[in-house]
Amino acid sequence: MRKILIAVCDKDGSYGEKLGEWISLQKGRTMQGVSFSSPERFLEYHRNQKQDIVLLGGGFCDDPQICGELLGEGDAAGTVSRRKKAEGEAFAEGRKGEVLWIRLRKADCPEQASACIRELPAVEKYQPASALLREIFAIYQEWENALPGGPDGGREVIGVYSPGHSIWQTPFALTFAQGLAQKEKVLYINLKECAGFRGWFHEEYGKDLLDVMYLCLNSGVNVAHCISSALYTLEGVDYIPPAEDGGCLGEISAEDYLRFVGLLIKGSGYHTILLDFGMMVPGFFQLLGACSRAYIVTEPGELQKAPLQQFRQMAARQEAQLEEKLVYLSLPVVSAGHCPGEGKMQQWLWGAIGDFSRRLAGVQRGAD
Repeated sequence: MRKILIAVCDKDGSYGEKLGEWISLQKGRTMQGVSFSSPERFLEYHRNQKQDIVLLGGGFCDDPQICGELLGEGDAAGTVSRRKKAEGEAFAEGRKGEVLWIRLRKADCPEQASACIRELPAVEKYQPASALLREIFAIYQEWENALPGGPDGGREVIGVYSPGHSIWQTPFALTFAQGLAQKEKVLYINLKECAGFRGWFHEEYGKDLLDVMYLCLNSGVNVAHCISSALYTLEGVDYIPPAEDGGCLGEISAEDYLRFVGLLIKGSGYHTILLDFGMMVPGFFQLLGACSRAYIVTEPGELQKAPLQQFRQMAARQEAQLEEKLVYLSLPVVSAGHCPGEGKMQQWLWGAIGDFSRRLAGVQRGAD
């Protein structure tokens, strides 16, 4: 999976190097940081190497060469860019071509900045690096969502559900999400009441799905910001930690579930939302109906047949269009293994369940 390249530009070389290194070393992050203390060196690099995000700090915000680059002067896009500026089109989206430009702002000492740079999105420079990165990520999600050909045109919701509650449902959903993430941006949401992520992956979570749902449904703030406050990554899969108090999942109304999924579709910035169902939460069949497709998975064996048959009968009583979206799968025989922590995900990826999921996602084993 391609890493997001972030260029940190600041005349304080120590600050730039530390932030760039911190970005590159984040556990599970698909990002790489590079740093520059000279506008000339950055521009030479910038014109020969595509970046995704450029952070402009001290000594760069008032540099005429940087402003000229933003305005497109001296390159083939110059005439178009200057005409857009003359027509009064805002530079607040922060983009030139396919690069997002963000200003590093000092609250206690406002820095002189050129007019075109003052209109860029800004984040507070001196704050904990983790909080800084969350803000940058939220802006990037929102910006990428607005790009021509972005996820507005091709976004979809995929459901995964096991009528017999197969223990291999979630390993399948995670490895399938990892396969899809090699081609598009995927957000994994686990709706199980006892997902087991803490024990499986030895991870401690500050916030979980219930916190994110509450923020999205009640605060009216940017959805991408809500997600970024609780986002984790596992082998390239972005996910929100499952609910710690799973009993609460049955107390949320069908309307709130549907509204939450609608907010994710509209404002998360992801191409694909993968919903890994547990219980039949309120509005379950409506949520399945909101999916572009839903995988109904079972394990091999006689005991799985009766739950599957009952589910088919229930599905047949729903809207006719639902049946067209359901894809029935029998999972491969999988050995449990004993890998702790992140090794467990690796075990799934390189075992029978990973091979099965990659084929379904249309990616090759070597692409991982």
